[in-house]
Amino acid sequence: MMRVLVVSPHAASRALLSRFLDAEPDVEVSATGEPDDAFASIKEHKPALVVVDLRRPDEDHPLFLGLLRKRHPSLPVISLVPGRLRIFDGRSERVREAHGDTAEALHHLMGSVLQATRDLLAQHLLRMLRPPVGRA
Repeated sequence: MMRVLVVSPHAASRALLSRFLDAEPDVEVSATGEPDDAFASIKEHKPALVVVDLRRPDEDHPLFLGLLRKRHPSLPVISLVPGRLRIFDGRSERVREAHGDTAEALHHLMGSVLQATRDLLAQHLLRMLRPPVGRA
């Protein structure tokens, strides 16, 4: 079971993302709206992926994202920012455009989140299953 942590200050966004991602097989989703709770959760049980919703202005959460990337530089992170989806796989970042406030735009955004989640969790599994390499 792979753990995904959802961080959003807005209960509706947390619930939507949690329900959406929890439908994936072998995925356990936990969610919080507080940055301190998120860091405690990461320290206790490191997740395979963190999804951070930054689509609404909030002072603490951009700072949270910066601290998260500094403290856990190889942890995969999906950031939902206004008009974009930023996907960091632990080594590099790519950006997908996600414009609009319509139901169709939200549907497209959630599809992109789901695809990025699947990709990052597959990479996580490959890292875990990779045989150790060493010198004899």
